[in-house]
Amino acid sequence: MKSHFYISALLLGMTACSGESNLDVKGMVSSSSGDADSRFEQSMEYNKMHGVDTISVPDNAYKVYIMTDSHVDFSTSNLDQFVDDYLSDAEAAPFCLHLGDVINGQNHYDMCMEHLAPIWDGTGDTCFFAVGNHDLYFGQWQTYRSYMKTSVYHFVVKTPSFKDLYICLDSGNGTLGVKQRKWLEQLLEAAQEQKYRHIIVFTHTHFFKVDASQGHTSNFALEETYDLCDLFSRYGVELVLQGHDHCRDQHYFKGVQFLIVDALEDHFYNAYYAVMEVHQSFDFQFVPVGPQDPDKFSVRVPGVPHL
Repeated sequence: MKSHFYISALLLGMTACSGESNLDVKGMVSSSSGDADSRFEQSMEYNKMHGVDTISVPDNAYKVYIMTDSHVDFSTSNLDQFVDDYLSDAEAAPFCLHLGDVINGQNHYDMCMEHLAPIWDGTGDTCFFAVGNHDLYFGQWQTYRSYMKTSVYHFVVKTPSFKDLYICLDSGNGTLGVKQRKWLEQLLEAAQEQKYRHIIVFTHTHFFKVDASQGHTSNFALEETYDLCDLFSRYGVELVLQGHDHCRDQHYFKGVQFLIVDALEDHFYNAYYAVMEVHQSFDFQFVPVGPQDPDKFSVRVPGVPHL
């Protein structure tokens, strides 16, 4: 009873201090964008028509630019910096990753997509997105889907000597659901015959909590966390890329590397994006964008709450 009181008080407090366009209190408790199973089914409909993307790179080693939690609302300085840096890097792979929470609240997709246009042609094979909890708030799944088309998919990167498999999972509600979990195991089982050099999973919700910065939103249940970690380990997934927590962190569990990438959002001190070099293993460079202050971490603009 006491815990229910504290949660209710927290939600009331956030409602009182927040702008309606950035905080969907109801959506934090019960999604208005459907459950994971329904989004999975819609994603599979698109995937069946679209097919699986294969991206060729000229060398066995290549660089992938990675951002997450851009939370675009009324400013895009850090996102614009990412776009400029990516376009100016002649050695970058012809695709990048966004690990979710593309926008922050209501009615910001158009602005975000305008600023992503130089690196994303709308077909899905130049920037690959994972759906985040903020992307689903206010019933925005259909808007997200109109741009990104799908939230569960995979693609292949082909080098002169190897193939790497990338798998995007929909964890926007803090669960894969039954159907996506079954699809994932079937995909991983089939991948064993393909002899991929690397299998990389990317998604929004992190598997290991570093702190309580995200409150109760979109966190995997402990039992599902262990089940998926065991699945990754059994089928040779080497790397799981995540966002959501806004705080960079690295864990190794059952032989799998779990990496949380820093938030890119304008409203933070010490925002970063990541550049991953893929060869026989993975090397990471974390590039600072926006204001940097070693004494501050993830400081929000006053009056703009975030969960």
